[in-house]
Amino acid sequence: MYYQTMPNYKNDLINILEMLWNIEKDLNLIYYTETEKKVYYTIAWKISKTGSCNITDLINASGFSRSTVYKTIKKFESADLITLQQSHNDKREFNLILASD
Repeated sequence: MYYQTMPNYKNDLINILEMLWNIEKDLNLIYYTETEKKVYYTIAWKISKTGSCNITDLINASGFSRSTVYKTIKKFESADLITLQQSHNDKREFNLILASD
């Protein structure tokens, strides 16, 4: 029975991976490492769930080191994928804003 559903599962997986590749292409993420992509997706996920994402949230949610997160943020910022905005609640913190075209 498992083998009867496998072709559909495989086709669905291939379609999902193609959609993900197209999304990454549209967002100009295809040239980034898997770690950098995870940072970007974590920002997007956090914003979609809570309405905002600051650097501390990103470090906690991604599981990456502070150094990795900061390096990736700088890379995304220089590529105009995200912008930083100082938090109104905590002046030591910065919110991450996804760039929109």
